[in-house]
Amino acid sequence: MGEVVHAVDVPRAQALQALCDQLSAQVLDVALNEQAEPDVRYVVALPDLTGTRLADVQARLDLTEFETGVLALALATELFPERMLAACAAALQMDSLYAAFLTPSLTRRWLLGDDWAEGAAFSAERPLVACGLIEFGASANASVLEALTPLRLGAGLLSDLRGLPGVPPDLRGVLRDLPPGGLLSDSQEAQREGLGKHLSRAGDERAALLFGTNVAGMQAVAAHLLGASASLLDLPLLAARPAEEQEGLLRALRRDTRLRGTRVAVDAATPLSDALPPEGLVDRVLDAAAGPVVILAADPLPLDSPRAVVSAEVGAPTPAEQRERWAQALGVNADQPLLRQLGDQFHLNLDRIDALARDARAALPGNASHAARLERAWEAARGANRRLMGSLAQRIETRAGWADLILPDAERLALEQIAAHVRHRSVVFEDLGLARPGRGRSITALFSGPSGTGKTLSAEVLARELNLDLYRVDLSSTVSKYIGETEKNLKKIFDAADQGGCVLLFDEADSVFGKRGEVRDSNDRYANTQVNYLLQRLETFNGLALLTTNLESSMDVAFMRRLQFVINFRAPQAAERERLWRGAFPAALDTSELDFGRLAQADVAGGNIRSVALNAVFLSVSRRQPLTQVLVEEALHLEFRKLGRLVLT
Repeated sequence: MGEVVHAVDVPRAQALQALCDQLSAQVLDVALNEQAEPDVRYVVALPDLTGTRLADVQARLDLTEFETGVLALALATELFPERMLAACAAALQMDSLYAAFLTPSLTRRWLLGDDWAEGAAFSAERPLVACGLIEFGASANASVLEALTPLRLGAGLLSDLRGLPGVPPDLRGVLRDLPPGGLLSDSQEAQREGLGKHLSRAGDERAALLFGTNVAGMQAVAAHLLGASASLLDLPLLAARPAEEQEGLLRALRRDTRLRGTRVAVDAATPLSDALPPEGLVDRVLDAAAGPVVILAADPLPLDSPRAVVSAEVGAPTPAEQRERWAQALGVNADQPLLRQLGDQFHLNLDRIDALARDARAALPGNASHAARLERAWEAARGANRRLMGSLAQRIETRAGWADLILPDAERLALEQIAAHVRHRSVVFEDLGLARPGRGRSITALFSGPSGTGKTLSAEVLARELNLDLYRVDLSSTVSKYIGETEKNLKKIFDAADQGGCVLLFDEADSVFGKRGEVRDSNDRYANTQVNYLLQRLETFNGLALLTTNLESSMDVAFMRRLQFVINFRAPQAAERERLWRGAFPAALDTSELDFGRLAQADVAGGNIRSVALNAVFLSVSRRQPLTQVLVEEALHLEFRKLGRLVLT
């Protein structure tokens, strides 16, 4: 059978075959001439490469004739291995065909003869090595073992010469196509225009650094800046590779951006692990890649690159832009009350709004009212946020309403004010121009008081009133003894919650938001840094954050100044306790035999009352007896013992 030749400049493949035949003839000459010297040097004639991809490689990478010849010999070895390896075996004076290989020394013999002026062609600075055009075998050391160092064409270059589409094989795993740029809001388009002017200026290669929590928005802006041939380099995956493999990938990136003209966006904003990229890795990527580069990061990165870098924070479209898009996508009037809350509560890109609006309309009949469309869109947006939050925090089912909340009038009024702030903040911040410079649209409240006085229940009532999900942050799994881990864990939660649709509840917040003390050692400095980060992050948060504590006096003073609301929950009085007792039992149970006035004399909090009621119901069911005063008082005595309090009979 004839040899299979891939579509590698097929019109020129015959010329490469002729080169192999020429070398084969020299092999025969050596075999017949017993007087031939083992180190005899031949000068072979390279085929005409004009108009081939190999000639394009020569022009784009500014290769010398010798360097181009090395690639031609390596390519001929790939296409016609039997003939080329036979030539290599004869030149190396080897008996076995399978022991033969192309070496830097052989390429010099065949292409240069006695003229070895091209001494630097295999150095790390020249394109053959710097761009990964060739690869050396395990014994690669061109300066010492030139006669024994295997040389082959790089896998990525071979893919380019074959004209294969897609990501080259030596970059798969860290490089993928950048998703096409979607819709940009007017504010995002203004950023793109300014950054585009910077990247297109003549002179030195330039870069743009996009940062923020809106990863999808940053990718969309990057795609518009870089064009259709852009790729996304996953920096955390690159950082996870061994150092030697990293260097190989950077060499491949240097080749790919110069040969294919690939423009690169560096994704440092969505790590797949907690490991941070090593210092200087972004600078090494900037050094390797040709053309404009866009970096995506969660926060501004310290860069030490000769490139001119411009930074910009990319956020979600403004609430007004989101409301306008929701109205268009849902086909509703702009004066709908829920439309303002939808644009204010959720922070989504325009493409995401279109997708959620399509889902909402598909789930409703065509003649559905505007209000019904908005309500369905609200639920779709809440569902999208649940997927973002995932297991970062515990979602609490909110079944309690205002009727279940037994509080003094002052505390109840404060809770109603919190709900009003959330609903009407767009009017105050946008229409009336009272936005706080440099801060987010956060609303933060502290609930303090003894256990069981209604702090968590109040959070449930607020979330249900606002039609939002309530997420409890488990501080026991969030706080870490390792420096920086607590901030990293909290950042994930805040970034996901920034998309909207949820209320964050921090139970026992004093364990994290405690007072900063005098710095006596590194542990004190770290603890203070932790609190400083939390203060800053709460100010830039775009949602409602509720914090509970049993020890208000332990909270940091600077943190207390940043709270919009502080509600002190106290133990209920007798009249309030009677109301709590009456509402503690299921409506299906007959409670006619209970003396609620007598039960209200027991000085216990609302949480304890609910616990007693539950235990009493279990006693009633297990003993197959009706619910009586005796059973409830028995359960109450059990609760007193649990609390370590004296039981009076």
